[in-house]
This record gives sequence, structure tokens and C-alpha cells, in this order.
Amino acid sequence: MRCLWITRQDPRPADSGELIYTLGLLTSLAVQPGFEITVLAHEPAKPCDGGPPLTWQLHGSIPAGRLKSLSSSLPADAFRLGNPIQRAALGRLLERAWDWIVIDQAACAWALPMIPKEAKVAYIAHNHETEVRRQVAADGTGSLPMRLALNWDARKYGRMEARLCRRADLITAITPRDAAAFRGEAPGTPVCVLPPGYGGEIPAGPPREITAETPRQVVLAGAFEWLAKRRNLEAFLKAAAGPFQKAKIRFQVVGKADPEWFAALARQHPWADFTANVPSVGPYLDRARIGLIPEALGGGFKLKALDYIFRGLPLASVEAALSGVPVDPLTEAIAAPDPEVLALDVAAKIDDLAFLNHAARSALEACRDAFHWVERGATLGRALETPDAFR
Repeated sequence: MRCLWITRQDPRPADSGELIYTLGLLTSLAVQPGFEITVLAHEPAKPCDGGPPLTWQLHGSIPAGRLKSLSSSLPADAFRLGNPIQRAALGRLLERAWDWIVIDQAACAWALPMIPKEAKVAYIAHNHETEVRRQVAADGTGSLPMRLALNWDARKYGRMEARLCRRADLITAITPRDAAAFRGEAPGTPVCVLPPGYGGEIPAGPPREITAETPRQVVLAGAFEWLAKRRNLEAFLKAAAGPFQKAKIRFQVVGKADPEWFAALARQHPWADFTANVPSVGPYLDRARIGLIPEALGGGFKLKALDYIFRGLPLASVEAALSGVPVDPLTEAIAAPDPEVLALDVAAKIDDLAFLNHAARSALEACRDAFHWVERGATLGRALETPDAFR
């Protein structure tokens, strides 16, 4: 089966959630019998050799700047991705016959008008973008021009994703919550739930024990490049300042971020630690009692949850961010409706060692065999071969 896979950029090296998900799907699908995959994308930010046995069509880098998109019918991301270099490359590729054309992320729907009507289209969703962009636009922070631009961009994202859903012959969703939204938006279209796999080490035994000697530290690991991610962190810092300082909890934020932005946050919040762009977050996870997921804005599966769980950390999360994670939010995690309540609940549970160890053990057992990439490739392969089975 010959597939043309259109995505943002070469996902190697996979150093953010979206790239991990794309590379995981590509790698696991490429080893399925009978699949030949050609990937159209921009060149990677950091060149990296190796990866799955695919045909790579890499052309140019993603253009900077968003102002020109204001007069376009496309949202800013799609406008930049669908630049003349990519459109010319797609035009050449569409001279060939394809069994499927895969649109990986809604922003790659810039390609939709170029795709022949008879071609079969699969939409690989990383989020229900219509809802996510609406949430970010409605957040109410930022200058008036920024808020107006985000609202305009969100409306364009909604129209674009709706067109993509109507055109798609198959939709995959990363969480059950997103799948339900797509089924409502595109009744009758096959929808396949495709959570991520996990590429790190999965321990065979129980997690390490959290003891009184374990630092009273909460860790948040991740990539903080997208506006929604930055706003989530800023909102939690504001919510946690009082409860965490009163309870003498240290908050460690670590991951992919602009060092200058982290430095500014450190000046505003000296009770927390901020470390940008480390080779591995593992040592930081090992020094904590709780792994935090504060994402009130933004959908999708939180890959950091698996990093925490397989490193022996219990989860503390905004309830909506646990979609797709097989833990009981009442007994196997600290779950709260918003960052304010979450911060208070973490402060109340930080010294409940029995609960923390129970939550860590239960989450590990529930997830140990549930997140293998090879199974995701097999599921996606079945969905492409027999989409009607997923109606």
C-alpha cells in the first residue's frame, strides 16, 4: 500500500510531543507488511540521520513570521507550512498514484485543495484543533492585538479542520475525548483512537519507593514552545505560589524552552527552579515525589504522563489532561478541575507517602503493557486497509 504522508517537518530528532508522535507512527507503520511510505515535510531544525525505512522528501525550512497570514483564509501555521516550495513538491508527488494521502496534523490541511477528489485521505489528528484553538483564544491574556489575532486564527482553524473532516475517509484521534468530538463533527466517517506509544525504558518490576528522604519536590517536564504550553505554566505558577511556599514544596520546571523566558520566570518566581534544554529529564524526575500535568489549555495526550509513570512518579493533573491515561483519577492520581485546586491538592498530598506509592504502583501496572508503538502501527495499518471496521 503506497502512502504519501504530509507532515510539518522531518521528525528526527523527536524532541517534542508532536515530533515523537509523528515519528512513532511512521516508524511503526513502516514495518507493517505491504506498506511503502513517502514523507513530504520541511527539513529538520537539527539534522539527524537514521530512522525508519521511508522515502523522505524534505524541502526547505518552515518560514518565520505570521503577519502575512492575516489576509489569508488559512491559519498562520497552515499558511507558513503551505509555502511555494512545499506546494511545488506536492504537485510533483501528486503526479504519482497513491493508495492513501495522509494529512498529519490539521495545519497540513493546506494541501487539501491540491489533492484529487478521487484520492483517499486520512487525517492524523494530534488534537481536536478547533476546540484547542478556541480555548487558547478565549484565555483572555495578552495584548488586545494578540487576542484579536488569536481569535481570527482560531476561527480559520475551525473552518479548515471542518473541511478536512468532511473530506477525510479516515480520522485518527489521539484520545477518546477527541474521537468523540470528531464523530460528532463527521458522522459516518471511520474514527480510530490511536494513543501514543512509549519509546523509553519500561521497568519490569515495581517503581522505586517514595520515602521521607525523597526531596519534597514536584516536577514539570516538557516542551514550552507553543503559546498554550507557556500560558499553562504561567497560570500554574500563579496558582501554586501561595500553597507551595506555605508547604515548603520546591517546584522544578525542566525541558525545551527559551532560556531567556525561563530566566524571566525565575526572577518572578524565586521559589521555583527553571532549567532549559537539558540532555535528559530523567535525573530531575528521579529527584521528585510528584509529576505535574497542569494543562488546562490544549488537548491531546500528555506524553509527559508516560515519562512520569515509567519513572515511578505519581501524577498530579488537571482532570481534562488525563484523557487516554488509564488511571483512576480518584484513587490513582491527584486530579483537580483547575490549576488553583490542583496546587492545593498537591500541597495536601505531598507527605502522604502511602498514597503516593499506591498511585505510582497502580499507574505503572495499568500502563506497562498499554503503550507499545508496534501495536499502534498495526492498528493504523488495519484502519488504512479496512477503514469501515472503525465506523
